[in-house]
Amino acid sequence: MRNKKLGLIAILVSVAASDILAGTITNYTVGDVLVCFRKGSQDLVVDAGPVSTFTNATGNQRITITQYDTGLQLSQVGTNLVSWSAFTWLGDNTLFITRPRSSPNQKTAPWVDQSSPAQNGVIQQMETIPPGALDEYNLGVYPNDSTTAVVEEDSSAGDANYTDGLSYHDALTGSYGGGFGGAFQGNPENTTTNSSTPSKAFTGLGQAQRSDFYQLAPGGGTFGKWLGYFEFNTNGVMSYVAYPTVTPVIASISRSGTTSTITYQTGLYGTYTLLGTNKLSGSYSTWPVIGTLSTGDTSSHTVQDTDSVSNKFYIIQGQ
Repeated sequence: MRNKKLGLIAILVSVAASDILAGTITNYTVGDVLVCFRKGSQDLVVDAGPVSTFTNATGNQRITITQYDTGLQLSQVGTNLVSWSAFTWLGDNTLFITRPRSSPNQKTAPWVDQSSPAQNGVIQQMETIPPGALDEYNLGVYPNDSTTAVVEEDSSAGDANYTDGLSYHDALTGSYGGGFGGAFQGNPENTTTNSSTPSKAFTGLGQAQRSDFYQLAPGGGTFGKWLGYFEFNTNGVMSYVAYPTVTPVIASISRSGTTSTITYQTGLYGTYTLLGTNKLSGSYSTWPVIGTLSTGDTSSHTVQDTDSVSNKFYIIQGQ
């Protein structure tokens, strides 16, 4: 093993400076976000770069995670029935971690800030993952590995290949069976579906998965800060959306005959309902429901309302 580690020195010298700044498994820096996948006998550990890239993003900015290859690397783990999460930590025991949404357009309840010692216990599990991936990278177990994304064996227990760290699976589950060895308050992973009918599997349904990303400052008892969400698409591409807005807008209304066409924008998550009335008396909560609106993007959409009454008022209710 000593010769292998000496060989690593030569590898690091040849890595471009820009790659090191962007974050690499071969030169992991505390605060780099790890995006990890696991299924069956393989995991994929990805260094997505400094967390500041995500926290400094502007509202609604979409960042594609380009540090792994969907064909050469993710395909070795899988896209259907694969579990994934994103997380990192800072030296002051601050955590950044995902919480899976049960519905893509419905934001989760926040994780709760925990004490500094409690969050340090989580970090002790997390920090074993980069050296574990590096162990596998050094041995060249999977030929398609790169400096930013490493396919590794799912179980590191009793595996002589792992000399300095653990696999993502083992660091996450530990002896407790989940939650980074039971040190964390819940499950940070989202899991895609599978089916013997291809059109009903995750890749066939065409519906992306989303997991909210929270910042947990060491303290205790207060809600974590919501930063945005990670989105895993059916083509295997992961992206991050920062500080999504949720304010709905009615852009225009046009009328032809008895049909009004309403052009609107909703938001990136939530449930939106169009209400309409020809009487402004009373609370808008009593207005009749026209229909449920499209969500999940900031694009313009249209909906039609057929009514013989031409003098009508509309409002979008968001939840």
